[in-house]
Amino acid sequence: MSAIPGGTEWLWLESPHWAEFIAMYLFLGGVSGGAYVTSAWASFMKSLMDADNWLGRILLARTDDPAHRFACTETSRWGSLIGVLGIAVGGIALLSHLGAPLRALTFPVLFTNFGSWLVIGTWVIVLFAIWAVFETLWLHFGADLDEQSGLSLFPRKILQWIDGVMPWRTERGITWLLDRIADVTRPPGKLWGALRIVGGVLSLTLIGYTAMLLSDVTVVQFWTRPYLPVIFLLSGVSTGISAALLGTVLSGGALSRVNHRFCLTDDAIIVAELVAIGLLLSFLANTPNMGSQASLTALFDSYQLLFVGGVLVFGTVVPVILSLTVTVLHQFTSFEERPWGEELLTGGYAAKYALVLVGGFLLRYVVLMAAVKSPLVVPGL
Repeated sequence: MSAIPGGTEWLWLESPHWAEFIAMYLFLGGVSGGAYVTSAWASFMKSLMDADNWLGRILLARTDDPAHRFACTETSRWGSLIGVLGIAVGGIALLSHLGAPLRALTFPVLFTNFGSWLVIGTWVIVLFAIWAVFETLWLHFGADLDEQSGLSLFPRKILQWIDGVMPWRTERGITWLLDRIADVTRPPGKLWGALRIVGGVLSLTLIGYTAMLLSDVTVVQFWTRPYLPVIFLLSGVSTGISAALLGTVLSGGALSRVNHRFCLTDDAIIVAELVAIGLLLSFLANTPNMGSQASLTALFDSYQLLFVGGVLVFGTVVPVILSLTVTVLHQFTSFEERPWGEELLTGGYAAKYALVLVGGFLLRYVVLMAAVKSPLVVPGL
C-alpha cells in the first residue's frame, strides 16, 4: 500500500507482505499467553505451600522447601512480566504492519462482528493485556515487597533508581505510587485466584486465536483446522513455559523442583507438538492439490534449513534430549557436586529453553512463508 498524499502521509505506513513482523507477532502472542498460564500455575503452587494442606503435600511432596518457594515466586513474576512485554512488543509488530495503525483505536466502535476471529482476537488481546498488567502490578509492587529479593523484581529496581536520580526526587516517587496502587487494588486470595482462572482462559484463547485467524483463510490447506490451531496452542504453551522458566534459571532457580517439573511438562508438550506437526504433514501429503504440494515443497526445499534444522531438530528434538539428559544427571547422580557441575546443569536448562524459543519463532515463520508464497486453491475449481 502506498502513502496517500495530501498531508495525511504520517497516518499511513507502507504495508508489506506478511513476513518477519507478522511471524514475530504470532510468536509473541503465543509466548505471552503461555507465560501467563505458567505464572498462574506457579502462583497456585505457591498458594498450596502457604496453606500447607493435604493437596499441597500430594502435589509438591514437601511444602517447607525455601528454594522451591523462591522458584515459585520468581516463576510467577517472570511469567506475568513476560506476558505484558510479549503482548506489548507483539502489538507494536502487528500495528506496524497495518496501513493505517491509528484506525485500530476505533475498534470498540467498528469491531462488532463477533463471528470473525479478527474481531474476537482484537478484544482478547485488549482484555488479556489488562489482565496481565494488573497481575504484574500486584506481583511486582506493594509495600511488603520492598525488602524482597529476586532478579524478576528488576522493573521495581529500575524505577527506584529513576526515583533516586530525578531532580524532584522525593520519598513519594513512582515506586511509592505504584506500591500504593497495587496495595489498594490487589484482590483477596480467593478472588485473585478466580481472576487468574479468567486470565488463563484469555491466555489460551489468545494463543489459539493466532492460528484460528490464519485458518479462516480456507483456501490455504497448510493452515487448515484442526492441525494448525493444535500446533500453535501446544507451541504457545511450550514457549511460554520456556520464557518464564528461563527467567527462573537466570534468577538462580535452575536446580529447584519447580524448574524440574515445569521442564518435564514442557517436554511432554513438545512431544505432542511433534506428533501434531507429523499429522499436518501427512494431511498435506495426502491432499492432491497444488497448494498443499507447493507448501510441502517449500518446507523441504526453500525452507528446509529453517524447518527441518531449526524447528524439528534444534527447536524440538534437541531440547527434549537435552532436558532429559540434564534431568537424569540432576535427579539420579551427584553430578552437581562435581567441579562446574551446578553451572553445567544450569547452562543445560538455559540452553534447552533458549532453543525452544528459537524453534517457536521459526515454526511461525515457516508456517507463514511456506503458505503465502504457494498457489491458492479455490474450492470447486
